[in-house]
Amino acid sequence: MKMLSDFQAGATVKYHGEPCIVLEHRKDGTLLMVLEQIEHTFGSDNNFAKSDLREHLNGAYMDTLTQGNHGEILKRAIDLTAVNGSKQYGIDTCCIAPLTFDEYRKYHDIIPKPEKWEWSVTPWSTPCVDGDETWVMGLLTSGDGGGSYCTSTYGSRPAFLLPSNYVVEPENALASYTTRELVEELFSRADE
Repeated sequence: MKMLSDFQAGATVKYHGEPCIVLEHRKDGTLLMVLEQIEHTFGSDNNFAKSDLREHLNGAYMDTLTQGNHGEILKRAIDLTAVNGSKQYGIDTCCIAPLTFDEYRKYHDIIPKPEKWEWSVTPWSTPCVDGDETWVMGLLTSGDGGGSYCTSTYGSRPAFLLPSNYVVEPENALASYTTRELVEELFSRADE
């Protein structure tokens, strides 16, 4: 077991048994992304702040992910600026959300390509610009970006922020020990 701050960006750790990738260490915590996709519709329009996806991620999904320990996850500000620059939807503050399209670009080198098309929180446009409230940007299986209609059902690998001193286990916990350390541990347990 190690603190999140001990892992480099791109490392895979387990949070309550769920494989997650370390994206970045920030001053307010460590940003992780779940590696297993979940499927869900985005919502009736492309504003993540009032979407069905947000409600699901910060409700039932959060209960499952945290095993009821909601206080472990820190709130983070989600920039809902549209691809065309519209800031109509502003900033949303929540605990769990897909990445923004800018974050997908930022972490492109360490995020595995998705198994299926997946949502970002970034709208293509907003109603105040051209009346569009339907298209949301996402990540294709090729790793390229694209848009889709908000009422469709697609994947999501949500991201969340934990305190950097939170203790997690590496994905392959035994690989962090030498053979000698493992054998010594086995012998110590045999003597008990």
